[in-house]
Amino acid sequence: MNRKIQFIALTVLAAIAFLSCNDRPASEQAPAHRWNLNALKDRATANLDSSQWDRTLLKQDMETYGTYAEMFEQYPLNNYPFPVANYDYAVFSTPFTINMDSHILKGIRIGEYADPNSDSMTTRLTLIVLTNDDLVEPETFVDSRNYPYLTAEGNFNLPHHQFEWVFAATPDGFANLFFSMKLFDLRFGETIIIYPKADRSFVYEQLNESPDDHPKLEDYI
Repeated sequence: MNRKIQFIALTVLAAIAFLSCNDRPASEQAPAHRWNLNALKDRATANLDSSQWDRTLLKQDMETYGTYAEMFEQYPLNNYPFPVANYDYAVFSTPFTINMDSHILKGIRIGEYADPNSDSMTTRLTLIVLTNDDLVEPETFVDSRNYPYLTAEGNFNLPHHQFEWVFAATPDGFANLFFSMKLFDLRFGETIIIYPKADRSFVYEQLNESPDDHPKLEDYI
């Protein structure tokens, strides 16, 4: 797919994903509560109850998939539409670039908002890959449909490495990243840096560091 067209499609999808989480007035939004095991079980049960499905949201997802199926098929897990119970949840993904001497690294920041009407954000993953190519852009899809779990997936398409990754975070603070079948337990650091090698292997760092620890993203970089 043409990259300019793909960027436009991703922008449209990001807007749809955010708006679908924030399309009800504040008086109808669910109150914040602590997610313990019983609350998670209740949510899982609600997702199985067809009387609680958000059918408007499902129809919207089916129309979106019909338009952008080719794009969804490029991700590690094809994002076929599925029904879920009503929810309020807003998520984000933010790409960024690090220029360091003669090196270029591309990053993606994944996280969630405190609530759909808030500007307060929490980063759950920062994934950075040494590309040495300013034209390489991370392809990312972050999804709110698994609320209260945060899920995302994406690609880094380099000349000698076609990296794919899948991420999931639970509301109790546990999160993991599968990056080319390397599992990272993010309780031990939410910043992952990947260094591709000429022999098609890669090495990595895991840092107990987050953009949330700094006033600005530039300070984190």
